[in-house]
Amino acid sequence: MIRVGVLGGGSSGMAAAVVASRNGADVTILERLDRVGKKLLATGNGRCNYTNETIDINRYYSSNRDLLEECLSNISSKSTIGFFNEMGIEPYYDETGKVFPYSLQASSILEVLREEYLRYGTKEICNQRILAVTPINSRYVVQTDLVTYEFDRIIVAMGGKAYERLGSDGSGFDLMSGLGYEMSQVYPALVKLKSDFVHLRTLKGLKINASVSLYSDETLIAEDSGEVLFADYGVSGPPILQISGIAVKEINTGKNVRISLDMFPAISTNDMFEMLRDRFINLKHKTLKDSLIGLINKRMIIPLLKEAGIDDFLQKPTKMNRRQIYAVIKVLKDLQLNITGFHSWADAQVTAGGVLLTGINPRTMESYHHENLYVIGEILDVYGDCGGFNLHWAWNTGIKAGYNSALTR
Repeated sequence: MIRVGVLGGGSSGMAAAVVASRNGADVTILERLDRVGKKLLATGNGRCNYTNETIDINRYYSSNRDLLEECLSNISSKSTIGFFNEMGIEPYYDETGKVFPYSLQASSILEVLREEYLRYGTKEICNQRILAVTPINSRYVVQTDLVTYEFDRIIVAMGGKAYERLGSDGSGFDLMSGLGYEMSQVYPALVKLKSDFVHLRTLKGLKINASVSLYSDETLIAEDSGEVLFADYGVSGPPILQISGIAVKEINTGKNVRISLDMFPAISTNDMFEMLRDRFINLKHKTLKDSLIGLINKRMIIPLLKEAGIDDFLQKPTKMNRRQIYAVIKVLKDLQLNITGFHSWADAQVTAGGVLLTGINPRTMESYHHENLYVIGEILDVYGDCGGFNLHWAWNTGIKAGYNSALTR
């Protein structure tokens, strides 16, 4: 019987254990924490958005797009849904394409995975930190802080650096680097962004719907849209998280990074002018600030008027001249915030960067450098958008490695 060691009890590691044990391997999971799947329980606000109906290369990021596309070419959301359905998970689809267990409990996913691989005899060993991996004649000696193990094949599923308290401490990168693997720079992604915008304290806690454009040294490099959350440190919310990995990469290279918020993306500047002009005439009995109630959030009115260079908030709206109206429109459709930094690894949802795909067979996840060694999940130089894309990557790289690691050669 082939002895397979799975180094890491996260999402990709558990998927690999299920498939390898189903196919007859003698599987052992080695996990640093006191239990497997801790990070999984926190996903999707505890509901576990485990895949997405639309798996597309454009929702993923890597320094090697060609190899990424090859990795994803035979991975579908349908296959992921089927994998979990076999274990009892009924899918629930929301209006955006996200897929959850119908129970809306991440614990459901964790429980069926553990039940499945334990049913096939997988051994689960927790509270052991992996210190070293030594290849010996296409077999592997794995040294932990307590015990030394020997395996015929190993699957490295040690995660990245995001959410360290949930199991990701970055030690896998040191291990793989020590084995001679090339890495791209790692940095936090799906993370909140910091800003020096002067009105943050006033706007703290406010949510607005907007189109978000990300600029690096005046070049547009990313766009998204959705609910933006203002905080005392800067901005968050789904569209901010989606573009954050790109922003962090630019900040780390010394670029000047800013975002532009368009609160009325469906209305042109000219139509906006006519709308405001008519509004100010119809509401001429009100003050300027009160005439904007019902159009934009009340808490935003004074900060936005200040940004437009208008200090007399109590004037009648009909006093506004053409230049002033266009100044207001500029702020409503192009509110600019300098991005000065980002939150730490402790707050990042995923890791960007990692082991380069050039060293991995995209069809099997086996290393080109070490026979019988497989690399999967977040430790690789791939991350995805919010919406189930990162878990989809974890499951399916794990499934590939689990299947191929159990094959008799």
